[in-house]
Amino acid sequence: MKYALTTVALAFALAVSPQVRPLVHERLEDPTKFNPTKGDSQVEPLRLVRTMEVPGVEGKFDHFAVDLKGKRLFLSSPAHKTVEVFDLAAGKWIHSIGGFVTPHAILYIPNSNRLLISDGGDDTPNGWCRIVRGDTYEIIDSLKLAVDADPIRYDPATKHLYIANGGKDAGNNYSLISVIDTTNGKHVGDIRVESPELEAMAVERSGARLFVNIKTHNQIGIIDPEKQQVVSTWPIPDAKVPTPMALDEDHHRLLVACRTPPRLVVFNTETGKEVASVPCGGGADDMFYDGARKRIYITGEEGLITIIGQTNPDRYEPIKTISTGPLARNSLFVPELNQFFVAVPGKGEQKAKVLVFQVEP
Repeated sequence: MKYALTTVALAFALAVSPQVRPLVHERLEDPTKFNPTKGDSQVEPLRLVRTMEVPGVEGKFDHFAVDLKGKRLFLSSPAHKTVEVFDLAAGKWIHSIGGFVTPHAILYIPNSNRLLISDGGDDTPNGWCRIVRGDTYEIIDSLKLAVDADPIRYDPATKHLYIANGGKDAGNNYSLISVIDTTNGKHVGDIRVESPELEAMAVERSGARLFVNIKTHNQIGIIDPEKQQVVSTWPIPDAKVPTPMALDEDHHRLLVACRTPPRLVVFNTETGKEVASVPCGGGADDMFYDGARKRIYITGEEGLITIIGQTNPDRYEPIKTISTGPLARNSLFVPELNQFFVAVPGKGEQKAKVLVFQVEP
């Protein structure tokens, strides 16, 4: 009887105590607390382990690249007209590469120790593919493209780099995907796409198909790289502004993050049909599929990392949302390091920085 009375008293105290109730409410409402899907463990999917400051840089960043052997990280800064370099072993910024107009996406090629960088050339007649030495950081060649050269995708099977360029900023109602042979640094072709705006691309391991987000028409374009032409398109029925793209080739799934409304849309690459759609953070700009953990990581201008779990190829559930910083839209998942990098722009008192997360477990 004594224990029963004690239990009742404790329950009553919890119900009326003004000191306890707000604490319980805060824990339930805190969006950064891990809310796992059924059957998952209470393990943080991403753990912040380091912050690397970027001195003297303000404005939005764009895309990353990594040099695994040299332990270097590269990050483009369009507003600063530079590509920033970090020493991953020391965990700090080490260099700023200049000579660009509007640098966007970066490819690092280990065999030649070269960087290939899309330069949009804002407010100039054209854009470029810049080729940079990895030892001296000198621009050694500039392949002329149409203005607004931005998204890229590398096909390791053919060693071709695809760069989207042209379109509305060039005064055209079509865009180009230029083909660069990275073995000799030559511009070897152009693929015409009937849309003034293109976004991210993905390529199959076999090189048989190249996918591209056709932003203007809310479609996915399917390209035959050998024929260098669009062979079909898939509509995106319930969302607009498709921006980042990732490929889960083992399960024949194409992942597209849209901005209006903010959603992850999943397609079956064998049928071209939508199989799933789930909410994600706003202003999506980068996305990665983690095949080992069956997760998707999305970052956008809302300053959030959205982590979505793949229960099976047709079912996806949000796992966690992590706040990073205003306009922290760009990221890079490096499975070889089990690390996830997020660029946080600098503005006023907020210093530019790169957040380094360890991917768990």
